[in-house]
Amino acid sequence: MSTSQLNYTGLDILESLGHAANYNALLLDLILQNTDRLSRMLDFGAGIGTFSKPLRDRGADVTCLEPDPYLADGLARAGFPVFGDLEQVPDSSFEFIFALNVLEHIEDDQKTVCHLGKKLAKGGRLLVYVPAFDFLWTSLDDKVRHRRRYRRRGLKELVAKANLSVLESGYVDCLGFFAALGFRFFANKNGHLTSHSVKLYDRYLVPASRVLDGLFSRLLGKNVYVVAIKH
Repeated sequence: MSTSQLNYTGLDILESLGHAANYNALLLDLILQNTDRLSRMLDFGAGIGTFSKPLRDRGADVTCLEPDPYLADGLARAGFPVFGDLEQVPDSSFEFIFALNVLEHIEDDQKTVCHLGKKLAKGGRLLVYVPAFDFLWTSLDDKVRHRRRYRRRGLKELVAKANLSVLESGYVDCLGFFAALGFRFFANKNGHLTSHSVKLYDRYLVPASRVLDGLFSRLLGKNVYVVAIKH
């Protein structure tokens, strides 16, 4: 599978979200809750290193996979080992792989998850975090070339078909669900996301969602995740 399929066009959004401290802390905690901090881990679709850098600071052994040459060069200059394609990654070489907001960009997501499973060592874990619910599709999805959104059941089936066993799954960011719904009906049609709106979302909605997600994780959220293990 060539990861050249993963052509990310939303660098401006990536950089804006890079400053969303509460949102990034939520995802970082999700990673740390599901892996040993010193694990050999692969950041699949590492982007600008939003999560690789703080994980390395905590002692993790992080390798990045990033097909975009410009972003890959930045990661290499930051001192990370970088792969440009999943085919280059040795099989059974990582104890933990995470793919945050990446799989929705790839045409053949099933084949990709199967390949990711092959890169895990025995007992290794895969974390996948993606946008949820097709009816939340907005102009922002079009702008960054999403191919799909997911439901919890379908995401679990995706990893199960890759011969991985699901450990846990759930929806995340219940208040972000309603923000995305509002964006669909009332926002601009060109997918433009202002830095001001990102700051408001990050400051007020994300902390409140973290409190409420325990009640709604099986029902709704802006995103959905699954953690699976290779036996």
